[in-house]
Amino acid sequence: MKAFHWIWVLTLVLLLGSCTVSQRLDFSPVPPKADFTFNVEEFFVDVLEDFSDFSTKKSDRPVMDQAIDDFETLLDSAPSTKAVHLEKTGENAWNGTFIFSDVESLVRDLGAPTDQQLLKTANGGITFYLTLETYPQLVPIIPFLADENFEAFGPEYNQGLSADDYLEMISFMLGEEGPPAIEQSTITLRVTTPKPIKSMINGRKLDPTTYEFSFPLIDFLLLAEPITFTVTW
Repeated sequence: MKAFHWIWVLTLVLLLGSCTVSQRLDFSPVPPKADFTFNVEEFFVDVLEDFSDFSTKKSDRPVMDQAIDDFETLLDSAPSTKAVHLEKTGENAWNGTFIFSDVESLVRDLGAPTDQQLLKTANGGITFYLTLETYPQLVPIIPFLADENFEAFGPEYNQGLSADDYLEMISFMLGEEGPPAIEQSTITLRVTTPKPIKSMINGRKLDPTTYEFSFPLIDFLLLAEPITFTVTW
């Protein structure tokens, strides 16, 4: 069965920015394709630039541009993708497209263990399951998650912290603009299925062949509850 890959979603999340994300996954063609747009608030770009000054991995390029280039290279090098293309459309905005084959092969190509439980496909359906237990399987896929500048903001460093306490920490570390920017960030995925949707857990059905799943950025940063969905067709 053909399926999709969530690296685009989590790449946006790991950037820790107030962002607008639009993602469309179309299973009608064979092989299926994905296209997406996103932009990041200038405030968080400035924060990332400040943190990059302390990084042991120096680059002369803007930190966001370098991150996007690394993301494109990672996708392009995976045997399970082709026709990968990312284009900068604004100061902190990008469009991207790629064609993909089997999602489980793809996550393994990108570094997940062979027994990964993040994303499974079976019986004409997809299940995504991200928890504190499966989070370590994600880190090899997205090396930025292990970066010393991000780790302190991530779920493994903030286990048991309430949302209010986390936002208070962000205010202390990043200033008063940080908490509202995080609170306003939501990641949304839309899937166009090749057949009518039969069932789903979480998310919502927009029409017979369109499924949508959204979650707030802070849910990823804390992982106090699983971020999960299933949709079948």
